[in-house]
Amino acid sequence: MTITREATTHPTTALSTAVPAPRGRGSATPPRHPVVIYGRVSSERSGEQSKSVDDQLRDLRAWADREGWPVVAECRDDGISASKYAKGKERPGWKEATAHIERGGVRALLVWDYSRAGRDDKVTAALKAACTAQGVKIGYGGQLRDPATADGSFYIGLDGLLAAKLSADISEKVQRSVSSRANQGAPHGAVPYGYRIVRDDRGRTVDRVEDPETAPIVREIVARLLAGDAAKAIADDLNRRGVPTAKGAQWNGVGVSRAARNPAIAGLRLFRGEATDVRATWDPIISAEDHDRIVALYGDPERDKHRNGTRTAHLGSGIYRCGRDGCDGRMKSTPRPDRSPRYSCRACHKASIGQEQADTIVESLLIARLSSPDAVIRLSRNDRTDAQTDAAAKVADLDAELAQWRAGASAGAVTFADFAAFREGWEKRMADAQAAARPRHLPTLLTENAGPGFEVWWAGADTTERRTVLDAAARVTILPVGPGQGRPGGADPADRVRVEWRTAED
Repeated sequence: MTITREATTHPTTALSTAVPAPRGRGSATPPRHPVVIYGRVSSERSGEQSKSVDDQLRDLRAWADREGWPVVAECRDDGISASKYAKGKERPGWKEATAHIERGGVRALLVWDYSRAGRDDKVTAALKAACTAQGVKIGYGGQLRDPATADGSFYIGLDGLLAAKLSADISEKVQRSVSSRANQGAPHGAVPYGYRIVRDDRGRTVDRVEDPETAPIVREIVARLLAGDAAKAIADDLNRRGVPTAKGAQWNGVGVSRAARNPAIAGLRLFRGEATDVRATWDPIISAEDHDRIVALYGDPERDKHRNGTRTAHLGSGIYRCGRDGCDGRMKSTPRPDRSPRYSCRACHKASIGQEQADTIVESLLIARLSSPDAVIRLSRNDRTDAQTDAAAKVADLDAELAQWRAGASAGAVTFADFAAFREGWEKRMADAQAAARPRHLPTLLTENAGPGFEVWWAGADTTERRTVLDAAARVTILPVGPGQGRPGGADPADRVRVEWRTAED
């Protein structure tokens, strides 16, 4: 049997600015005790139940005044949904109302319609339990209902279920709309940094266009990351120039990398946080090729938080390598109580060296190397090597191979299970080919500062900037101590620091 609201509720008079006293079977005797009133709407533009919060509270006060019930608290939530699909947004007004109930001394909670209290079965259950424990009745629709009675509990539960169903129906409708817009490539959600929104005469979003002030910043960020600049160094530079984030705040390394990796700036439509194959209706700020290079850059296993982290305070942490046979692990700074810190291998723990000794040697060699007039030419990576050319051809072949498999799956010639298995192995091969095809570029920090004035720049640079230049210019290896060299006066630290300069032939 299908139960509808009309078939189960008792005759009531809709609560308005002239609400009569409660009547009808299922009503409780009006208590001459304090009440709390609560009003809520999800959106001022939604027109829910055709009542604003102010109108709801006005009607509830009129009801309480006619019955002689003192109102001890008026609680409200403006523009906050009571649905379980509201992504955890808290309702401070509702928390205040329920706190009054739990403290005791309140005899009724009045709401304009039960859906104002909640559209979640868990909220209904919690409210019924709290009101039953404290002897509090729930008033809505012109009636008081006692959750401690069979009738009252039934109707409160039924109205809670109806409110939850309405919420679920709305959520499904919204999801269908979002999915439809995603398939069309239409804009939805937060505006990516670099764009501004275009609205129609009703205030609805219809398009995104490049923002003339922030789009050039996006291009700069992507170009500098691909050139090897550290995200934190870029953030520091933007802050020095007074360039704000989308929210008007200061930049940090995380914000820089997030802005660069957003698929939307390459004209890709996102759905539930993931990029789709659907081309967006808005114009891209960067090319699809640059977006792929950024994704590959952040997916490169050679790039880790110790090597490129924004909080690394030591020149060699994550950059210096262990020279022990078969290791090649990264070195990290290890503090020691009352003793100078050392770099030690975080893989084998067999090689270590004094931090100050190693950094002094590396800095001296680096300054001498990069102070020469032809330093940038000797480090140039702009010419594509034969291996990079072959890898680029491999990328194109893999792309064509994927297209053939996809066509076969669509035509039914290949099962989707086989296609999924192929795709898993294909992604690994494609990632390797893209990494091999990507030419190595020099960071702007190096190209702009290498030359006769390099030593002066180095003296004023921060650790992040120094690390960016060092990583682009050299590979530093710390050799382990040989037999008998661990005693005082043993191996010269300079003999244990091997610096290999990166050149165009690397």
